[in-house]
Amino acid sequence: MTVMIGLAAFVLVVAALLSGGRPAAFLGCLCLLGLGCVIAISSLRGLARSSAPGTHGA
Repeated sequence: MTVMIGLAAFVLVVAALLSGGRPAAFLGCLCLLGLGCVIAISSLRGLARSSAPGTHGA
């Protein structure tokens, strides 16, 4: 749970730094970071599923 809070805080800080204090840019940065997280998680899940023992690539 603490790791999830830390990651969420990290994403908020990065978005705030990249936006330069503009609210619209902050929301845009959050959306792009969230999209990147979704892509990364689905890629990792697919990789873990394909390399799991007993699946044989199915």
